[in-house]
Amino acid sequence: HAGIEPERGANAALAAAHLTVALQDLNGHWDDVTVNVGVVRAGTRANIVCPRAELRIEVRAATTADIQRVTRAIREAADQPGVPGVTVQVEQLDLCPPMEDTPASRRMFDHARAAARTAGIELGAAATGGVGDANLIAGAGIPVLDGLGPVGGADHTPQEWLDVTSVPQRVALLADLIASLGRAGTT
Repeated sequence: HAGIEPERGANAALAAAHLTVALQDLNGHWDDVTVNVGVVRAGTRANIVCPRAELRIEVRAATTADIQRVTRAIREAADQPGVPGVTVQVEQLDLCPPMEDTPASRRMFDHARAAARTAGIELGAAATGGVGDANLIAGAGIPVLDGLGPVGGADHTPQEWLDVTSVPQRVALLADLIASLGRAGTT
């Protein structure tokens, strides 16, 4: 009971707060790595020392080596909960491999850039930390490009939008890219 014997409890909410700060502080330690504490759940009642808390975090990185590096840092942070009597369990719920920048994907991008010029599009390369089916393909060692679809924005929000006038041009780009890759016989 928080009002009668608070010293008998170990406040998991406080430990979660410390851990949230420590995890968010991992941002900026490595290029192309982000750590986001997106969900924090703790406690059941205001008059009870919080016995349990849960953090849901997401990590994005450009390389598998960076994923491994940040995973070690998360486990090290969890080993120091900051509140006596609290223990932390780390469980990896999912792993989406990064779309690593490889020589094969660069060659494919060169073909895409040439096809884009033909379609009147200036195509640039960017690493966004995105997660999707393309990551699974890239994780299997197959060169892949992502982001060649129609123009849009405000992803995953109620304001998400799509410029439908960009669809024909982007379809033409993809057709030209497929033909170019077919003529090359390899990426």
